[in-house]
Amino acid sequence: MNLEMTWEQLARAAGGRLVAGPGQDPIASLSTDTRSLRAGEAFWALKGTRYDGHDFLSRELAGRASGWVIEQGRQGAQALGPGHLVEVANTLKALQALAAHHRRRFELPVVAITGSNGKTTTKEMLKGICRRLGPTCASPGNWNNQVGVPLSVLELAAAHRYAIFELADSHPGDIREVSRIAQPGLGILTNIGPDHLEFYGSLEANFRTKSELIESLPPEGKVAINIDDPWLSGLEARLGPRAVTFGASPRARVSFPTPEEMIIDRHRIRVRLAAFGALSRYNAAAAAAAAWALGIDPETIRNGLEDFRPSAMRLEVLKAPSGATIVLDAYNANPASMRAAIEAFCGEFAPSPGVLVLGDMKELGAESGRFHRELGEWLGVLALGGLYLAGPEMKSAYEAVRLQKPPFAVHYGETPQAWLDSLRRELTPERVLFLKASRAMRFESLLEALTCSTT
Repeated sequence: MNLEMTWEQLARAAGGRLVAGPGQDPIASLSTDTRSLRAGEAFWALKGTRYDGHDFLSRELAGRASGWVIEQGRQGAQALGPGHLVEVANTLKALQALAAHHRRRFELPVVAITGSNGKTTTKEMLKGICRRLGPTCASPGNWNNQVGVPLSVLELAAAHRYAIFELADSHPGDIREVSRIAQPGLGILTNIGPDHLEFYGSLEANFRTKSELIESLPPEGKVAINIDDPWLSGLEARLGPRAVTFGASPRARVSFPTPEEMIIDRHRIRVRLAAFGALSRYNAAAAAAAAWALGIDPETIRNGLEDFRPSAMRLEVLKAPSGATIVLDAYNANPASMRAAIEAFCGEFAPSPGVLVLGDMKELGAESGRFHRELGEWLGVLALGGLYLAGPEMKSAYEAVRLQKPPFAVHYGETPQAWLDSLRRELTPERVLFLKASRAMRFESLLEALTCSTT
C-alpha cells in the first residue's frame, strides 16, 4: 500500500478532522489490525460485532503507529500521545470513503466479480491472465466484504494496469455499497444459488442483490454472465451487446466443449487447467469471458489460465502420509457448490469409488432441512466407497441416505469425533477421500487429525 498523501489529505478524503499532528506529514499505509501493524503505519480503529479497535489504543501502540483514525467522542485518546489523530463519525464509512477517493485517482480497467460460487477462483484465474500483460491489483484471498473491498482498493498504485475485485454479499444493498468503492467498469456474475438464505429468504432476493453490480456499472460497461444459470440467462436480452456469455449452452460466447478445449467466439484453443471438474471450467470460462471483454487475445488468455494453481481448501489435492489421496474443498459450501464439487470429484477419480466426508452447509435458514435432505437423496444413488456426515444439519441428509439403502457404509455424528477412528482406517494407499463443508465446520482441523494420525 502506498497512499501518497498527507495526513490532512487523508482526513479530508475520509470525511474527518485532523485534531493532532502536522497535517503536511506524509502517510503511506494503514492497518486495521494491531497484530500485523508495521512501524510507521496508521492504525484505523474499526468496530466489529466481536471487537472494537478502540479498545487497543495505548501508549505502546502510539509509539509504533504514525497516527490513529478513531471515532469522535473517544475520551482520552489524544492524551495517549499518537503522532497524528484523525476523528471521524464512523470509522468503517470513513475507510470506505477514503478507498473510493483513492480509486478515483486511477484510470484503468477495473473488474468486479460476484456470485454464489466461484468468485475467488475466477478472480485468481483472471488475475493470471491480466498479469501476463502488466501489474495487476487483485483482492488478496477473499477480501470481499465491506472491510475487505476498501482495503483491497487501497492497494491500487500507479504501476497497475488492471484491477480485479471480488464482491461478496449477505444482505440487500451489500453489492451496491461495495461497488461504489470499487467503481468497476466490467462485471462478472458467476451464478445464483441458495447462499445466505438465512438472511435473504428467497433466491429472488439473492438475485436482486447480486444484480446490483450491473446497476453500478457505467452505461457501456460489459458483463460476463453465466448463460446456463436460470436466473442470469434472462439478463442477456436486457444487456444486449454488453453481455459476454459463458457456459455450456450453444448460445455461450465462451465455452468448454471438452475438458481441454475452449471456444471464445470463433476461436478454438487448447487449455490444460491445473484444476479439475466442470465447476473449474465454468470459472475458467468466466475469467476468459471477462478477459475477452477487456480486449485480451486468446493466446494470452490460454497462457494465463494455465498459470493458475488452486488455492488452499479449494479442490486442493493432497497426499496423506499413508499414501491415500485427500481432496480438501472446505472453504465454504452451499447446495450448488456441494453438488458441483462432488460431481467433479467423482468424475476425476473414476472408476475408483471415492469416500465422501461432508459437513453442514450453513446459512440456509428455514430451508436448511430441505436442502440437506435433497442432498442425502442424491448421495444415496451415487457409486461411493463410503460416506461420512457431520453436523446437526447433516442429520437430515443422513436420514435421507439411509432410506435409499445404499450399498456403501454411511456414518453420521454431530461432530467428526463420532466416526474419526473409522475414517482413519479408510486411509489406505488406494483410497481417495473428499472433504467438504461450510467454513464454520473447520474441516481443515479434521484434515490435520487425519494426517497426523498416519505419521
